[in-house]
Amino acid sequence: MDEQGQNNPKAQAMKAEATRWLVFFGVAAVLAVVMWLGWSLVNLRNPITSLSSLTSESTMSVGIAGDAPKNLDIRTEQGDEVEQALLGNVYETLVSRSDTNKLQPGIARSWQASDDGLTYTFTLQSNMTFSNGDKLDASDVVWSLQNTVNNQYVDADQLGDLKEITNPDENTVVITLNQPNPRLLRALSGRAGIVYDEQNDANYKNTAVGSGPFTVKSSSSSQIVLQRNDAYWGSTKAACGQIVLYYYSSESSMVNALKGGKISMAVPLSASSAEALQKQSGITVDNGVGFDKVLLAFNSANESPFSDEQIRKMTRFAIDAASIAKDAKDAYAALGGPIGPLEDGYEDLTGLFPYDLQQARQLRSYFGANYIATIDLLVPKEYEQIGNTVKSQIEQLNIGVNLEVLDTAAEVTERMNAGTYNIALTTMSDEGDASVFTNGQSVFHFENGDVQQAYANASAATNDTDYQARMRDYARTVSENAASDWLYARKTFIAVEDGVQGYPKNMTDRFLPLSRLE
Repeated sequence: MDEQGQNNPKAQAMKAEATRWLVFFGVAAVLAVVMWLGWSLVNLRNPITSLSSLTSESTMSVGIAGDAPKNLDIRTEQGDEVEQALLGNVYETLVSRSDTNKLQPGIARSWQASDDGLTYTFTLQSNMTFSNGDKLDASDVVWSLQNTVNNQYVDADQLGDLKEITNPDENTVVITLNQPNPRLLRALSGRAGIVYDEQNDANYKNTAVGSGPFTVKSSSSSQIVLQRNDAYWGSTKAACGQIVLYYYSSESSMVNALKGGKISMAVPLSASSAEALQKQSGITVDNGVGFDKVLLAFNSANESPFSDEQIRKMTRFAIDAASIAKDAKDAYAALGGPIGPLEDGYEDLTGLFPYDLQQARQLRSYFGANYIATIDLLVPKEYEQIGNTVKSQIEQLNIGVNLEVLDTAAEVTERMNAGTYNIALTTMSDEGDASVFTNGQSVFHFENGDVQQAYANASAATNDTDYQARMRDYARTVSENAASDWLYARKTFIAVEDGVQGYPKNMTDRFLPLSRLE
């Protein structure tokens, strides 16, 4: 600057002002760098991988149709209620399952089976803890499995013929069997695979100490309050701070609670309630699939006309199962066999007995006009329309049908147990219940050597690939022998307030994982 500028007060003031701004921007830049470094260091320890890992302190209210568990002891309490509330929420299992019932890592991040199917080696996740802060390691797994077997807790029989359970180190568990059990991993994704805290001596009936994303804050005869486990070892915490499970003695009262805003989610729903709620503003109705299979059960006992294989096949050809499934409001998909779409060994078998009245009449011609007496057909009131359809289709074969409409499905089951039926429209609801067709003493009274051998072959499989293939063979053999007429897999319905996200859709009558609900 020249001498004139140095002596100019205005120029000196401008220079001082510029200096102050340079200092300000310099300090701001340094602070920004420091803040960025601090944020980065924090997130190296707690990375935000996605928006789904964000949490809130909000409370969600979920309505469940049915009774609350009598107590919280999932080891001994029978029924699906305690499993639905606690499994996957409070308690975790050695192996887990996806929303489509596929096996996936749980407390074990990986596993390996020996070629002979007798030894399973599990490698556990790292840095696991229970909700009370106790460390979870291989010793807890071994202790839990041993207690389940020794005390014969619920589903202990599914673990098969155990020889030994060991933990060579804190991150490894080895299960040795006396004979192959291809369903072992599936069993370890249910109650039999829950890992409990060996150090916990609390009363399990009113306290639940698990390793899951929630803890039980309180419970009563009408509700269970789940609270987020902020110390959860997993990478993703529960989205909601608290979830209240309200239990309703009737579906209508649960639906009214949803309409009135007391609850934000209602499950499970009947097809009729789901249809009505679809017209309700502010409510979204969704559906999935579970294990329920709607079928026409044939009584193959000696005194029943369905002891004859040709009569069973004739009847299957005469019944338009595909149309029944298409028109049924609760139908997820036509079935055709004893294994549902979420179960091991599923295959679409609807092509084995398509509707073919000509083929049915040809098989009918093998019998005299009066050889087949009037058939007794039992249906529950909710399926009376399907009952009328089946009645008219069988009558096309010049066979009389006596349709009995009973008030409830339970009454149909009671009659089946008593053996006083020929055909009954019923529902099979258990995972893996297809094995019932190997037992001639079951309500179906179906007995077939080829079927029994096919199931024995599946049970002897030493790996999952062979097991799946052999279960498909078994299901096909059962269906080819027309042990019953499987109509469709049933939908599961759920309703939520608009804007609710992260709710499960499949198997919701059994499993209700709520960690993503928000």
